[in-house]
Amino acid sequence: MFLIALSVFFLWMAWRGIKKPTNRVKGYDGFDLGYIAAMIGLAVAAGWIPFQAWRFEQFLSEKASILAERRAVVHCNTAFDAIFDNDVWLAGHANPITGEIVFMYGWCAHFMEYLEHPENITRKQLFSMHVFTHESMHARGEFDEQKTDCQAVQRNYRAAQLVGVPEHLAREHAVRFYKTIYPKHPYFSDKCAPGKAYDEQLSDSTWQYLDSL
Repeated sequence: MFLIALSVFFLWMAWRGIKKPTNRVKGYDGFDLGYIAAMIGLAVAAGWIPFQAWRFEQFLSEKASILAERRAVVHCNTAFDAIFDNDVWLAGHANPITGEIVFMYGWCAHFMEYLEHPENITRKQLFSMHVFTHESMHARGEFDEQKTDCQAVQRNYRAAQLVGVPEHLAREHAVRFYKTIYPKHPYFSDKCAPGKAYDEQLSDSTWQYLDSL
């Protein structure tokens, strides 16, 4: 909000420079083009980060809606938002009733970095991908955390492809999460395995590639 307000302020300064009374008085110079350009440049610079965040939220909302099979809305918390979020210690949370998904401060940035360079993924970036799938499963209507996480595990390959990760990397990352991070996750369940109770028998399940990597 601060950056948006700052952008509006600089635009107002530019507008004031254009409309100042002396511009209409004979004998005075017209408005200062350099000053106007500087103010507009500062407005664009201040507004670029929130605009980029908004575009990313729209992109994630579209993809989450496909995963959730219903309308889902993704919001990336700012540091200011986090102050008022009761689940600040989580990487994300979602409302199964409304379909609202929230990425906690910093996690949207990790996910954005992952999508920009999926070939050089870090552990946090890998986890951010799973957070996206996990919260999309909550938005789908699931309340139970273990079931939600298992649904996400099986759809991480689908989710990664959906957001533009190349197929071979989507497969590798989904399997890597299941084999290395999931067993140590608080939501781990021994029912979440091929042929077990939480196996949904998906045609594009991550589990299809367990033996190929």
